[in-house]
Amino acid sequence: MSVIEQFLNDYRNKVNMYEKLAQLCAYQCESGLKRIGLRALVTFRAKRLDSLMEKVTARAGKKQYKTIEDIYEDIVDLAGVRIALYFPGDRDEVDTFIRSNFNVELTKDFPRETDFVQPYPKRFAGYSARHYRLRLKESTLSDEDKHFANHVIELQLGSVLMHAWAEVEHDLVYKPRPGLLSHDEYAILDELNGLMHAGEIALERLQRAVKRRINTELQPFSNHYELSSYLYDYLKLTAKEDIEPFIGRTDVLFCFLQLIGCDSIPKLEPYLRRCSPNSKQRPIAEQIIDQILMENDDFYKAYNEARLIVGKTDPFGAPHEALSYFTDKRGLGLFMRQWIAVENIIGHILGNALLNGDSNLEPLQQVRDRIVDKETLERLNQIRQLRNQILYGDEWPSEEELMEAGKFLESVMDDLVKENLEMERLISREVRINGEHQSSEM
Repeated sequence: MSVIEQFLNDYRNKVNMYEKLAQLCAYQCESGLKRIGLRALVTFRAKRLDSLMEKVTARAGKKQYKTIEDIYEDIVDLAGVRIALYFPGDRDEVDTFIRSNFNVELTKDFPRETDFVQPYPKRFAGYSARHYRLRLKESTLSDEDKHFANHVIELQLGSVLMHAWAEVEHDLVYKPRPGLLSHDEYAILDELNGLMHAGEIALERLQRAVKRRINTELQPFSNHYELSSYLYDYLKLTAKEDIEPFIGRTDVLFCFLQLIGCDSIPKLEPYLRRCSPNSKQRPIAEQIIDQILMENDDFYKAYNEARLIVGKTDPFGAPHEALSYFTDKRGLGLFMRQWIAVENIIGHILGNALLNGDSNLEPLQQVRDRIVDKETLERLNQIRQLRNQILYGDEWPSEEELMEAGKFLESVMDDLVKENLEMERLISREVRINGEHQSSEM
């Protein structure tokens, strides 16, 4: 039995594994791109045996395979994923997504220089796309699927038009081996390629026209794709550094903004202006939500409702995303109610302190210092990470973590209430003294 036959027999037993590998990668791509508001068609496949046999046979003379391991190292597209973009202008955003979510080992940009003598002198550039050789990250896989991180995947990124043309060209030109088509057939393929490039230019113009409409009209966003487009352009214009904007999940943000009536540019911009466009740690979607929740803690209920609405219809959602964070299970509801109460009263106290920050009252300064003492602040920041994990994370904290944090919040609540009463007493006294002073001057 030849080494090629051995390889094909071995691959036949592994084809289901490569199918699952490609499926996992495609699932992560489709889910991630949808959530951040990028339109694309994602497909996947394990290489078919007949196609694989043709490829290996064609390469065997040049490669001189000695073992099946040699073939596995040479053929890197056994598991393949394709991202076909509606708008070619989204390439940079998708490239950032791919590099952030997978371990990229190699990229190839097409068209490439080649020493292959073309039987027809092309007028157009040919296939235009970027290919990635990558692996899944172990951290994104369940325990039983972590072994998939050991295998290579080929991911192809291009426009819907270019991928369609490439399928036609590949089946006609490369499968039967180069040079078998007539001059007219090559000319027609070249002509079609030119139409595809013109089509990509039209898609880019269409995208720019859509962006202009979104950025200039006062009407509510139609969907989270429009919201994502607006946020991307806003960050590009306002960021001080030349970095790719960090958008985050706009599907839940869009639903949340709809529920509270802030789903238009005029109503959204005041919150945006308080966000950090240069942040590499916090996506702009989370920053916006936090700004709104700081303004009114009643909106926690609206945000929870938005999570549930999206989670119940999201085919890629985790089970906890369709569960209220006010549920009594695992101590979630108790923790969230305690956090909201503490956050509310701290905001009230510090808000009063800041409003009266020009006062020379020493007692006022002492109260403010007691509220934000270093030890309490550090612990509250730690607990805030649990809150962020519940609101934005892929999984919720353990019941033990929430119970321990809840006890701390409960212990500081009484002190905060006392401090609030003291603050109100001091402010009332300051107002009274100022009033008496002004009266005496008249």
